[in-house]
Amino acid sequence: MNTFAVQIAAPYVSFEEYARLSGIPLATVRHLAREGRLPIRPKNKPQEKPFINMLALIKEADQQAFISR
Repeated sequence: MNTFAVQIAAPYVSFEEYARLSGIPLATVRHLAREGRLPIRPKNKPQEKPFINMLALIKEADQQAFISR
């Protein structure tokens, strides 16, 4: 069994930071989040700033890698 370590700067990042890290345009990041294709940290109030859940993205990538083995 292969193991690997993943290092992330933060468990949650803003849309702007995700766009910078991924190289995806900010408008596309917003569109993907709206469609539910990027996991968002649950908000307690509607006016709170949304953040992308990086841990959920890593878990999803790990599951996809497991399925393709």
